[in-house]
Amino acid sequence: MESPANFLERWHYAGLGAVILAEEAGIPLPLPGDLFIAAMGFLAHSGRARFLPTAAIVTAATVVGASALYLASRHAGRPLLLRVARRFGYTEARERRIEARLGRRGVLTVVVGRLIPGLRIVMTVVAGALRLRHATFALGTLVAGLVWATIYFWLGYALGAGYERLAGRVDLEAIWPFALAGAAALAVGVLLWRARLRRRAAAQARAGAGAESGAAPP
Repeated sequence: MESPANFLERWHYAGLGAVILAEEAGIPLPLPGDLFIAAMGFLAHSGRARFLPTAAIVTAATVVGASALYLASRHAGRPLLLRVARRFGYTEARERRIEARLGRRGVLTVVVGRLIPGLRIVMTVVAGALRLRHATFALGTLVAGLVWATIYFWLGYALGAGYERLAGRVDLEAIWPFALAGAAALAVGVLLWRARLRRRAAAQARAGAGAESGAAPP
């Protein structure tokens, strides 16, 4: 599979929009949208992309794709929420807290939830299943999408600047195995973190079930 930068050199803004739209709609992709936004920033350092079109496309694709998943989640209700969100350590106690926050500060809760790595899609499912107003969800998603695009675009731009300086001093082919090992270690770390969240959620569910059974009358 080609890299995000190579993919975007071929398909440019249309490719970026398609990737973000698909990911936000809940379609599993082999690589996260973050990398494609960063790759666009990487290309921008050499004049092959610009920030404003990138931010506009990412934000628009985010709102449209996330709205599709939001509406599907709103229709499916809590069964979909339990099936999807529990994989990320989403417990009943956390659901009550998020539901209360959505009722008090809906837009801010959506913005913060969608900017936490690994919880962007979960936040969409939660908002739909808990029937947050679509206008509130769309506004929070728009703000979060713009912030998301800005952060990763300029991270990619900085990476492009660093790559350009590094290319003249270091044999990049000699260090790519170390970069690959670092990426693999990061992936393993993410998997272990998610497994820990699942174990914690299961333990809390068992403790809750035990408390309920203990409180039940004989």
